Amino acid sequence: MNFISKIFSSAGGGIIDSIGNVVDKFIETPDEKAALKIEIEKIVTERMKSADESANKEMAAKSAIVVAEMNQGDSYTKRARPTVVYMGLVFIGINYVVFPLIGRIANGFGAEFDTSPLADLPSDFWYAWGGICATWSIGRTMEKRGGGNKVTSAITGSKNIFE
Repeated sequence: MNFISKIFSSAGGGIIDSIGNVVDKFIETPDEKAALKIEIEKIVTERMKSADESANKEMAAKSAIVVAEMNQGDSYTKRARPTVVYMGLVFIGINYVVFPLIGRIANGFGAEFDTSPLADLPSDFWYAWGGICATWSIGRTMEKRGGGNKVTSAITGSKNIFE
C-alpha cells in the first residue's frame, strides 16, 4: 500500500466511524447497523480507491511529459528551467540591488532619489520562482548523483529507458 493509499484509508476509516455513530442514533437492531456500516465502507473504499488511481494517473502523466521534454531534440526545452531561475535572479538583482544602489550613489552626490526597490515582487513570483529553483536544484543533484539510475537518466534526458 502506497503513501496516498494509507492517507485515504485512514481518512476513510474516520468517515465510516463518524457515519456509524450517526447511524447508531437512528437504527436500533445490531444486524441493520452492521449491514449499513459494511455498505458505507464499500462505498467509501471505492471512492478512495478511485481518488488514489486518479492521483497515480496524474503523476504518471506528469512524469511522461518531463520524459518527453527531455527526449526531444530541442535543446532550449532542456534549459527552460535554468532560464527561469536565471531570469528570476536578474529581476531580483535589478529590483533590489541595482536601482537602490544607483539611488544611494546619487544621494551621495546630493541628488534626491528614492532608494527603495522599483516594485515589490508579488508573493506569487516568490512561490513560483522558489519552487522552480528547488525543483531544478534537486533534479540537478539527483542527475549528478544518479548516473547509473535508469529513472534519473530518463527524467534528465540522458538515456531513453523505453529503448
